[in-house]
Amino acid sequence: MTICLRTSFFARSRRCPFKQFWLPLLLFVALASQPATAQSYSQYATDTSQVFSLVEQMPTLPVGGGNLALVKAVQKQVQLPVEVREGRVEGRVYVRVVIGVSGVGRQAAVAQSLSPACDAAALAAVKRMPRLLPGRYNGQPVATLLTVPVMFLSPHHVFAVGEVARPAQFPGGDAALEQYLQKNKATPAEVKLRDLKGRVSVRFVLKPDGRVGACEILNSLCASCDDEALRLVRGFPRWQPALGYDDQPVAMYHVLNVWFSPPPPPAGTAPPVAENQVYAQVEQMPVLPGRSGPTAVQSAVQELIQYPEHTASGEGQLSFVVEPDGRVTRPNMRKSISGAMDEAVMAAALRLPRFEPGRHNGQPVAVLLLVPVVIDIR
Repeated sequence: MTICLRTSFFARSRRCPFKQFWLPLLLFVALASQPATAQSYSQYATDTSQVFSLVEQMPTLPVGGGNLALVKAVQKQVQLPVEVREGRVEGRVYVRVVIGVSGVGRQAAVAQSLSPACDAAALAAVKRMPRLLPGRYNGQPVATLLTVPVMFLSPHHVFAVGEVARPAQFPGGDAALEQYLQKNKATPAEVKLRDLKGRVSVRFVLKPDGRVGACEILNSLCASCDDEALRLVRGFPRWQPALGYDDQPVAMYHVLNVWFSPPPPPAGTAPPVAENQVYAQVEQMPVLPGRSGPTAVQSAVQELIQYPEHTASGEGQLSFVVEPDGRVTRPNMRKSISGAMDEAVMAAALRLPRFEPGRHNGQPVAVLLLVPVVIDIR
């Protein structure tokens, strides 16, 4: 009795042809490392007419390099059809081919189609791949079935990091990139004003020549933080470009996280109270010394505003925390007036004198205050 296994050499995905390209490579490694057992194949003399899809040693290039080298060898033989070069068609063709005991491919056929022109180009590329070292079972060469992915991408395609043979790299590596950010990053005033902590995520294109192309913000922290992160990215030196599976430079998307945090408080100053320990209402609310009435804080803020050069009328809402020692921290515009005006209002809040702190159960606590702001320019 003979047994013929027909499992695929590569995992296939019809819906997402690019994003998980590395998964088939890992699958191949996992499958190739599994030994053939008596339970799977039983005992019989080696039969080279039998076609296997999983053996102890899968077919490889004579020069070695594993599965990645084999994919590259096929990809270098691809001649892009006009429809791909013009960007009208992109995707992947899967070609099933039998590698005989001599290492020569035969019976190549399309297992998953993209278009007639791409199918023909994929078959031609697989047929032109060099002679391989055949697969081996029980130490003997056997015919082996492979399913090979062949990619068709336009010259203007921008690759994801998982689609390239070698990702782009900052000159000097990750350590040099971190040094660049630390040396050149400026902390915006808004980070200090609002006690902001967090990251700005920037996605940008690294061109085939290593220069930075289009940029976009994926995760925003504040407007001035976003601007600073974009400034850093646009000022990058040329990177070592990414390489495609034909070993040629390609454009690649890269995502960078730029982290911001306020400077530490002066020596002897208590750090701000954690957000989950800030009260909205307490038995005794914070008050400004020498001022009373429901509009006392609003009037004090308005008196301290240093108006920007170009100011328009508007209404906003300011929030800030009065710490247990009476300091004002974390000003924020809950309702914006304008960019420049918002900065001026938050800066005014930080110039307020120390409050008599709020108290809960007789103890000073941090309290969040909401203050309306009216700008009337006549």
